[in-house]
Amino acid sequence: METTETESEAAVEDDENVEGMTITSGKLHHGVEHTEAEMQEEDSSSLGVTETENTSGSVEEVQATSCVSGDTVDVVKQKHTTSYTIEGRNGGDVIKEHVVVTVESTEVISHERRDPEATHEGEKQQEEEMDTTRDKETEPASPAAPEVSEPRTPRTRGRKPKIQPTSSEAPKTVPTPGKRGRKRKIPEEDGSATPAKTPKTPGGRGRIAHAKIKLSYTDYVLNEIGDRVLSCGEGEQLGHPGRTTTKKPRKVDLVEEKGLQIVQVVAGGVHSALLTTDGEVYMCGINEQGTVPAIGVEPEGSTDKFTKVEFSEEIVSQGKIVMLAAGASFTAGLTDRGSVIAWGNLRDTSGEINVHPLLTKMKEHPVVLIHYKKRVIVKIAAGENHLVMLEEDGKVLTFGDEYMVDEDGRSLILILQDKKRKDIPIKDIHAGGFWTMIISDDQVFSFGLNNFEHLGIPIEGEAPTDASEEDKRELRILTPDVAKAYLGRSWTHIDGVQHIIARDKEGEVYGIGKNTDNALGLGTWTGNDDSEHWKYSTLERIPFPREAGKIAGTTAKLGCSVAWTEKGDAYAWGCDTSGQLGLGLKDDDEKIVPTPQKITSAHLDGYKIICASISDNHCLFLAKKA
Repeated sequence: METTETESEAAVEDDENVEGMTITSGKLHHGVEHTEAEMQEEDSSSLGVTETENTSGSVEEVQATSCVSGDTVDVVKQKHTTSYTIEGRNGGDVIKEHVVVTVESTEVISHERRDPEATHEGEKQQEEEMDTTRDKETEPASPAAPEVSEPRTPRTRGRKPKIQPTSSEAPKTVPTPGKRGRKRKIPEEDGSATPAKTPKTPGGRGRIAHAKIKLSYTDYVLNEIGDRVLSCGEGEQLGHPGRTTTKKPRKVDLVEEKGLQIVQVVAGGVHSALLTTDGEVYMCGINEQGTVPAIGVEPEGSTDKFTKVEFSEEIVSQGKIVMLAAGASFTAGLTDRGSVIAWGNLRDTSGEINVHPLLTKMKEHPVVLIHYKKRVIVKIAAGENHLVMLEEDGKVLTFGDEYMVDEDGRSLILILQDKKRKDIPIKDIHAGGFWTMIISDDQVFSFGLNNFEHLGIPIEGEAPTDASEEDKRELRILTPDVAKAYLGRSWTHIDGVQHIIARDKEGEVYGIGKNTDNALGLGTWTGNDDSEHWKYSTLERIPFPREAGKIAGTTAKLGCSVAWTEKGDAYAWGCDTSGQLGLGLKDDDEKIVPTPQKITSAHLDGYKIICASISDNHCLFLAKKA
């Protein structure tokens, strides 16, 4: 008969002393290591178990002063030693195991709160808890026998014994010395639960996480709804069936016949578009390679009646259209989900842009340029042949001809950084002609064709003295540059081609760039021999009649401009080549309007203008009942 005897001890270390609580922690180190095979054998063998135990303990009490509160506290150190023997049989062998478990604990009790009865109850509860812990910690190390006298608790080697609070009151937490990688606990005066941890700021070690912006399309759409659309100028894009010329604003009958609620009007080079509150689009004009893909309009045909555009299921799934932008022969739409769709003909100075497959598909039917699941766009703006898109996080994308930085015509993301290489979030975009402007909190950046210094950036070098001489200076801004002339003001409207008309948040209107035909509305240009006032490289304030009041918005194209006021009136100036200024000028009248003049029409009686969009040959007005 062979007898095997092993001995193990519980090495226990004090981890934390918390006022009003007894916390005991430690790790049990057993002298017998069990492999997985032995544990399986133990489960399959027959083992008779008998236990004998002896428990002894000691209590030491001293007084100390709390390092946090300064109060007198009692420190009670307790030591409990329990030894017992497990005897069993494995086959013909008798196996004995002698186990000794020693548990040390420290209790800190404030002087004024110490209660002998509570302490006695705590000690009793502590002993009961240790008995439970002992059963869990001391499974026999020898192989198992077939018969088991009582169910055994699964082995929990290294588990810390739990000691309950000795006081009936809620425990009060006292800070303990901080441990590496762990924050110290903050005491709660009212005994309430420890507050939730403060979320960590994103960002790696040593890196400052800057707050990111999140823009919304609602920041840029018109908040008013119109029930009357008017147009003037010439061409099928006026939307007056059987009439292609009108010198003053004339209402579009279809809008009121159908009871359409309009939120935006846009005038393209050869077409017009209306956007309803339901996200429907109505168009008219010349269908030049998909420019007007309306129902019943023949390819390369035209229509002088506003007709609804039917979109495919793919387009409809992108969301409701909430914004439009139009170029020379194309149109783009923004959905409330953040997708961008486009249709028509995007071309360069040579007449075609075919470097991107989407440009070819746009001529056939509306296509998705940006899918909301990949990027969320909040604003779009269009020049003659390029499109600019603002993303919700302040990034800018361009799509179009070579003047717009993206010289191969493909979509391009522009990321601006300051001197510290910190990204500059963009909060607004504007486009017109062959240029783009992007605005951050306190800066304006511009790029594109700058031949009249209308982008607010001086052209380097000497200009030719003779108009017949070729200007060999660099007239294009290929990458975004600070538009110094625009700094110092907060802009809401920026539009134009070779001249730019801009309106700030205060309702003041300024002009810069080419001023022939008095395009800037300053009344300073005197004719072709005027070599002093034909161009301005700084922003000049445009004077309006006193009765005009505050200007609400502006729109401009080649040599012509229109502004509307908060009162609902509209003013126009520049060159009225085809009646687009809406002033009712006759064929033999002077076509140059040097300063802003008020637009009048019988169709405006009882209505106020809330928005306008002008192109080279026509202008659209959106109005509502006054």
